[in-house]
Amino acid sequence: MSCLEGLFLNQCLEMLQVNKNSPSACPFPNRSGSCSITQVNGAWYIRFGYSAPGYIVLPYKSARPQRILITLRRLGTGGIEQATLTLANAMASQGHDVHLLVLKGQPERLPDHHVTVHCRDLDREQRRGVMGMTWHLLSRLALKPLLPGSGFVWQGLRCSRAFEAFVAEIESRYGRFDLILIRGQGAFELLWQYRDPRAWRIVEAVTGRFSGWLARWLARCLYQKHQVVCVSHGVQQALEQYLKQNDAQVADSRVIHNAVPLRRLAQLAGEPRDPEIQAPYLVHVARLVPVKQQALLLDAYAKARQLGLSLPLVIIGDGSERHALEAHAKRLEVNNVVHFLGTLENPYPWVADATAFVLSSRFEGLGLVLIEALALGTQCVATDVPGGIREVLVGEQRRLLATYDADSLGAKICEAVEAPVEINPAWAEHFSEARIVDAFIDLIPVPREP
Repeated sequence: MSCLEGLFLNQCLEMLQVNKNSPSACPFPNRSGSCSITQVNGAWYIRFGYSAPGYIVLPYKSARPQRILITLRRLGTGGIEQATLTLANAMASQGHDVHLLVLKGQPERLPDHHVTVHCRDLDREQRRGVMGMTWHLLSRLALKPLLPGSGFVWQGLRCSRAFEAFVAEIESRYGRFDLILIRGQGAFELLWQYRDPRAWRIVEAVTGRFSGWLARWLARCLYQKHQVVCVSHGVQQALEQYLKQNDAQVADSRVIHNAVPLRRLAQLAGEPRDPEIQAPYLVHVARLVPVKQQALLLDAYAKARQLGLSLPLVIIGDGSERHALEAHAKRLEVNNVVHFLGTLENPYPWVADATAFVLSSRFEGLGLVLIEALALGTQCVATDVPGGIREVLVGEQRRLLATYDADSLGAKICEAVEAPVEINPAWAEHFSEARIVDAFIDLIPVPREP
């Protein structure tokens, strides 16, 4: 027995309250005599000698590194991409062999150097050659118009086969994957036909809901008999309702929240703010897109100023709605106290120094930016909308949840300034990297007893 096995055995025996010097103290009926430990494919088995030999398999995995593939459509600057990078980096920091596959374009951000990045446009690759281009034109010009909404089906038939070949190719070079994660609606559609007991689809939101006479078939293509991980219980409930409506059923459904790199956030928050904006102020960080509803945020901010609020508002992010939002701020006559800073590589110094973080989304799968704000000790004001916001804002933070209208959100902004919430560090620690990585590693099946 190695030193590692001996140490682990001692810990197990202590946990099971077995006195090694007194076998009769064993709490399991009819089990006495010596104990032994074996390891098979990363799982530990404790054998107690007794009249009918057998094993007790403990819920414990060894420190053997796992090989993990994470796949997503693009690696841009959004929340899904940030959550993916955090997870990949955290897994790699624990010694796991992590591979990240990007299906479209080049990454706008890269993970730590311990993560192996692959860029393969499987869709474009499948159009090459006469047969590939013929199938592409047939599906795009005939099948897609004939069967509205079905474009991803024909695209995914080719890409799923190509992905299977890619996995085999990578495994021939690096070894077999223990876990395959497919993240986001775009990746689901491209790889809808790929099936493997190691594969789990990470659901951030129930998007792309289909309508018409093909809705049931299309929904079943995406989800039927697949294993899914939802980023919040709210998303899981929404998915269950959607699948029930379309007579579809997943093979397994788990909830694993997104992770937040708590230590790294604290380091980034300590850097200087540039441009410098004098505190106190309110802050909002998000892509400027319709689902984030920054127009509602500006309306609520204008209402709060009518109630006596004097703090300026800092908006960090960019997107399709920026020009419209700047014009809206001007109409509300708050443009001189609303600062649009655009996309910043490091927004955390502004978040850490803000009086409150304000979020106005009409849906949040989890609310990663809220967790980040809490981790930096900043209270949060948010709209009480579907998704996972109530899984992030707990305890006293719940009193700063607003109904989805400008008056309520404006009033909660004022309440945050006048009666701030004292942040409990445990609220953010619930989403620590170690905790979330362990939950994903637990998706890997424990091998059968030897």
